[in-house]
Amino acid sequence: MNEYQNGISRRGFIGTITGATAVALLGFDRKAIADSVPDQGMITDYIGRLCFNENPLGPSPEAIEAIQSEAEMAHRYPDWFAESLVARLSSRFDIGASKIICGAGGTEILRLCAMALSSPGSNVVVPNPSYGQFPADSQFFGATARYVDLDGDHRVDLQAMMEHVDSDTTAVCITNPNNPTATVVDPSELSDFVDDLPADVVTIIDEAYYHYITVNDYPSAIDMVRSDKNVVVVRTFSKVFGLAGARIGYAVGRQSAISAMRSFQLYATISRPSLEAAKASLDSQQHITDTIDLANQTKEYCFGEFDRMGLLYIPSETNFFMVDVGRDAGWVSGQLSSRDIYVRTGWGMPQHLRVSTGLMEEMVDFIEALEEILNVLGAGDEPPKPRFTELFQAYPNPFNSSTQIRIYLPKTANTRLEIFDIRGRLVKKLTDKILGAGEHSFTWNGANYNNKSVSSGSYFYRLTSGDDVITRRMLLIK
Repeated sequence: MNEYQNGISRRGFIGTITGATAVALLGFDRKAIADSVPDQGMITDYIGRLCFNENPLGPSPEAIEAIQSEAEMAHRYPDWFAESLVARLSSRFDIGASKIICGAGGTEILRLCAMALSSPGSNVVVPNPSYGQFPADSQFFGATARYVDLDGDHRVDLQAMMEHVDSDTTAVCITNPNNPTATVVDPSELSDFVDDLPADVVTIIDEAYYHYITVNDYPSAIDMVRSDKNVVVVRTFSKVFGLAGARIGYAVGRQSAISAMRSFQLYATISRPSLEAAKASLDSQQHITDTIDLANQTKEYCFGEFDRMGLLYIPSETNFFMVDVGRDAGWVSGQLSSRDIYVRTGWGMPQHLRVSTGLMEEMVDFIEALEEILNVLGAGDEPPKPRFTELFQAYPNPFNSSTQIRIYLPKTANTRLEIFDIRGRLVKKLTDKILGAGEHSFTWNGANYNNKSVSSGSYFYRLTSGDDVITRRMLLIK
């Protein structure tokens, strides 16, 4: 595989992204991040932050103690490649240490997968909608991402994915349970799918939410590693272990794939406190049980309320769920955010909210607010205007020929709406002028400045209006 593309070293990629590239790759919605709220400054109360699938109980007592006890060693470097955590995981899973790699969250692990398992001229096959980091990173490194629609039950369609695999395919990536639909695939079908792939195609199985699965005796794909199948299983300490801020992830896989990932790995990306917290968390069984029980209780409550309200929802095997609110989910999300309740929208599902499970009081507040908001339209009233600058989800998204991008400005302002590709290069500027207060709509037909059609893949649209900068992601599939 070629280490250099467009003058950028793959090994040096993480440390070199700046400017528009960094903004585009982050792709965060400013108001979806509840760390700061316009006109309120920084907030320390995270109640209502139901947008990032975090553990509302936080780390286990054992993990907190481990972090505190390690503070006095902060002047010393950690294990260069998290060897102590690798050894603990090796013992836990009864798998050789050479088949395990640790990194700074699932984020680093998935990026290493893209570095090691994609190359210019190759392709990777992924479901849609699903977690988009691996295909986006693979496109950055020159591969083509082939997106395959979910089936009618919002599950990964393994048969359809197989039909998109060819001689140039290097990897397929399956998030199981899927994000955002919170569904799982049949485990025996998944095993057969891996067996039927060409021998040199690696199957990446992201099990970030594995612990939340309620299906009895649902096997982890780590069992396939023990059987020497060509898989890489990605795990994280961010979810059930409550260590999202500590940034720890790992992968267990066939030795050849793990070795390829190691060749691109930066050293010392996990801090000493984080390493100790992860090791302590592995034995925090009561905390894990409490976390899962809370997620199940809050889902049961919300699903009961949805039934009462006549709202459709997708049964969930994770610590989040999707509910069809029967109207523009972007507008509903904006109304929730004005009440300090933050949820997510997108993925080409314009009427669905994705909601993380929080504390029970948070879910009660969410249901009460949601019912109040929906009743406003139900009574025939005019929807209230957003309080802040808004960049709505492009629709349709994914799209084939054209998509519409709506914005809302609370006041007249210099406004710029731009399209960037995955490498952060400007593709097209849709507007750059003073716009008045209110809603404005723009159409992008998938063409660049020269009116030439661009290739399939992930693109970012960025709104800059006054002091507000909001970036979202969209997907062009031809």
